[in-house]
Amino acid sequence: MTEKLSALEQISVTNDSYPRKLGTKGQRTRQQLIDATVSLLEKNGLRDVSVADVARAVNSSPATFYVYFKGVPEVVLAALENASQTSPELEALINRDWLAPGATEAALAFVECYTELWNQNRNIFAVRNLAAEEGDERFYEARMRQARPMMAAINEQVKRAQKAGRIPANLSPNSCGGTILMMLERLAAIGPVSEGKDGVSYAELKAAAAYHIAMMLGGAGTGDAA
Repeated sequence: MTEKLSALEQISVTNDSYPRKLGTKGQRTRQQLIDATVSLLEKNGLRDVSVADVARAVNSSPATFYVYFKGVPEVVLAALENASQTSPELEALINRDWLAPGATEAALAFVECYTELWNQNRNIFAVRNLAAEEGDERFYEARMRQARPMMAAINEQVKRAQKAGRIPANLSPNSCGGTILMMLERLAAIGPVSEGKDGVSYAELKAAAAYHIAMMLGGAGTGDAA
């Protein structure tokens, strides 16, 4: 059944990804549309999910959908607002002393934590990345905005390792941070679905990624010597 908006909601809602002054009913309807879209993306690409599909999933109508969003891409962008690629645990791990013993073990914990967090939002992150790679500036900016906090933390660790003479000074910290995050995103997206294929397990892929991260942040053999 189509949910009827109150007069206040009809006045206050703007037809974009960021409705304002929504009442409780309007907030609930908007969130239902977001949740339904994310669910539909589990088995469908962004281009394969229509406004009618989303409206049908919440027993509503396209007319109600358009009160809240211009289209399905805008729903995904709204969903991304509440999807983080960092957490207190991740921040604690990346801010450790990577020049101290135990860097390889810490890197593996970092990889495990990052991939687990990424996969909690894998549907919209995968859609975001594909849309960004296809040239949609909105999704590119969303991707970069969510990556910047972790990239900045990685950059600082790279600079620290360079100052200590543990990794080459001519490496760009920004490039190092970007490379690490690209590797982790790809690992999180592909690792679970490629488990056991070509004789390589997801655990082995994560271990290899952790080794590269420990090398990048602390230098060869960092933290593993007594």
